[in-house]
Amino acid sequence: MDTSTLADRVYQILRKKILKGELPPGKKLNLTGLAQELNVSNTPLREAIARLEKVGLIEVSPYRCPRVRILSQSQVADIFDVRIALEELAVRLAAKRVGPDALQRMEATIRTYEQAYRNGDMSGAIEADRAFHDELVQASGNGVLLEMLPTLSDRTRLLLEMNPPKPEVPIDRTAAQGHQRILEALREGDEDKAAKALIWQLNKGKKHLLDRFS
Repeated sequence: MDTSTLADRVYQILRKKILKGELPPGKKLNLTGLAQELNVSNTPLREAIARLEKVGLIEVSPYRCPRVRILSQSQVADIFDVRIALEELAVRLAAKRVGPDALQRMEATIRTYEQAYRNGDMSGAIEADRAFHDELVQASGNGVLLEMLPTLSDRTRLLLEMNPPKPEVPIDRTAAQGHQRILEALREGDEDKAAKALIWQLNKGKKHLLDRFS
């Protein structure tokens, strides 16, 4: 296996560990230990670390171990503001070209979210929310959005791992309600209605995360 393929495998493994909270924010990465754990040399590991730094999941400083990035309250607002702007474009494009298969997949993610809500499964709800927005961006058919938005979604997931709700706080159901409104507007081909529903849903998510920081 060439080093580029190995680096991609290591990147995907570490990305998943970070987004699932197995490598929590602030965690220092022991490169020697990781290389042994993943059974790779330093070259693909460092390539993977560089990619993770580029997408904003890892911080690398001179003469220090890389560590999982800690995001600030101001960065929460910045990430959501950019997501809102880009996903509004995505949903407007999707309203003009979305097909029945994509609509069915979006509907399936809403059902998955509702099931996670009933089961109190926070991780499942987060995954379902991400899946809905991924399908939405895919439906836009815009290659640049497909490159840019997954990185912002990863940072949103990192924020959620940094700031989990208290155990006694129920899963927020408004995400599914927002998804349903977006889906209905897409079925109608109403891009203004879809954009309004998307902005409402993402602003609710932004407020909930900022409240957790507070």
